[in-house]
Amino acid sequence: MGNTNSSPFNLGDLGQLSQLQTNGESSYGTFDAPDLPTFLTDNPTPNGYPWSTMNSQTNYYQDQPNTGVIRRYDFTVSRGMIAPDGYELSTILVNGQFPAPLIEANWGDTIQVTVHNDMDDEGVSLHWHGILQKGMPWEDGVPGVTQCPIPPKKSFTYQFLADLYGTSWYHSHYSAQVAAGLFGPLVIYGPREKKDYDIDIGPVMLSDWYHKEYFDLVEEIMKPGGNGVVLSDSNLINGKMNFNCSSVAPGDKTPCKSNAGISKFRFKRGKVHRLRLINPSAEAIQRFSIDGHTMKVIANDFVPVQPYDTKVVTLGVGQRTDVLVRADGKLDSYWMRSNISAICSLGRAPAALAAIYYDNTNQKRAPKSQAWDIPDPGTCANDDLSITKPVMKLPLPPADKTIELDISSFKNASNVTLWTLGGVAARINYNSPTLLLSKLGNHTFEPEWNVINTGKAKSVRVVVNNKTPVA
Repeated sequence: MGNTNSSPFNLGDLGQLSQLQTNGESSYGTFDAPDLPTFLTDNPTPNGYPWSTMNSQTNYYQDQPNTGVIRRYDFTVSRGMIAPDGYELSTILVNGQFPAPLIEANWGDTIQVTVHNDMDDEGVSLHWHGILQKGMPWEDGVPGVTQCPIPPKKSFTYQFLADLYGTSWYHSHYSAQVAAGLFGPLVIYGPREKKDYDIDIGPVMLSDWYHKEYFDLVEEIMKPGGNGVVLSDSNLINGKMNFNCSSVAPGDKTPCKSNAGISKFRFKRGKVHRLRLINPSAEAIQRFSIDGHTMKVIANDFVPVQPYDTKVVTLGVGQRTDVLVRADGKLDSYWMRSNISAICSLGRAPAALAAIYYDNTNQKRAPKSQAWDIPDPGTCANDDLSITKPVMKLPLPPADKTIELDISSFKNASNVTLWTLGGVAARINYNSPTLLLSKLGNHTFEPEWNVINTGKAKSVRVVVNNKTPVA
C-alpha cells in the first residue's frame, strides 16, 4: 500500500483541533457517529419487513415496494470556515456539517429533501447518485439538464422513490462544488441474504481534498496553455486527516495546524462489522485497506454480489463497495488506510489514515500496525468481473439501439484543454434545462448540449471508450 508505513509527522497526537473546527456540527470520524440499524422500524409493518414479502431475489429494476412512508429532510446549504485536515478554508456545509448528513430510508420509501440555498452568490443542486428516477427524471438534480440551479436565498424540494437498496451518496452537480465538500452518504435499507454481520459501522467516505476554491480549480484547469489537471492537497477518511503544515507554500498565511485529528472507529472483538465504503472524490481513485484484516466484499454500488475476500478494495469516483470485517486481530488497534493511486490519479499527499480501536483500548494512542505489502497494479480498474458476480443474475434485454461514445481530450484554438464525449465538448445552459424544453415541445437542441435522440427505442446499449490517459 505504498508509503503508508511511515509517519511524516507526529501521529501519536491524534487531534489538536476540535471536531467543530475540523468538521463543523458533523459527528463523522468520532465515536459519537451512530451504528446503523438493519432497517428503520417506524414503518406501517412494525412486525415485519418494510418491503413485505420481497427479498434479495426480487428484480429491483422491475419491482419495487411502495411503503407509503415519506422520509423528510430539511437541508440548509451554507459556507463556513473549517479545517478538515488542519488547513483552514471556506467549505460548503449542509446544516453546518462536513461531510453532509446521512440520508436514511427503507427500500420503497419516498425521500423528500427540502434544500435552502443560504450561500450569497452561488447556485446549487443535489444529485442522488444511482437512483433510477423512473417516472420522475426532474428530481435528478443536474442543472441545465433536469432543472435550473437553486438560486441564492431560495429553496427547492426534491421528492423521489428509494427504488434500489444499499449504499450510495448525494452531491452537488453545480460546477465543481463537490470539490468544496458538498457531498454526503445515502443509505437505503433492504433485504439481506442472511445475517452475516453483527454491527453496521455505516459510511466510510474516502475523498480527495483541495486547498483552493472549486472555481479557482476550474479556472486553473481551463486556462490557456494549461495541462488540464490539478493536484489534490490531501486525502480524507470521513472528512478528516492530518496535513503536514510545513509543506504549505511559502507566503501562504492561511491558518494551518498539523495533527488536526483523524477519524476513529470502534470495533468489538470477535464481531463482524459492515463498512459502507464510498468514494465521493473529485478526481481520485482510492485503494482502501485495513492493516491485519481481510475484507469480505458483499456489494458493489447498489448490486449485492456473491461474497469474496480481498485485502484491498479499489474505488473509482462515485463508486461504493460494502465490506464485512471480523475483529479478530492480535493487536488492540489498527490503521485503516486509503491511498490515492499514484499511477491513476494526482495528489500531493495521497495517503489517508484512520484509527480502529478494539473495545477497552487506549483510544488516545496511535496504532502501531503495519500496512499490507500489496503494490498498486497500475491498472486503474476494479476487481475483475469474474470475481464480482451478482447475487441475482439478470439477463440483458436485446438492444433496440447501440450507441458508442469515445471520451477524448484535445487543445482548442485558444490552447485550452477540452474533453469530449462522442466528439462533442458539451456546454450546457443552466437557464434552459433540456428536460424542461422537451416538456414544452422543443426537441431541437444546440449541438454543444450533446443531446442524443434515441427515438422510440425501448432498450439502448451505450458503449463508452476512454481514449484519454487518465481514468
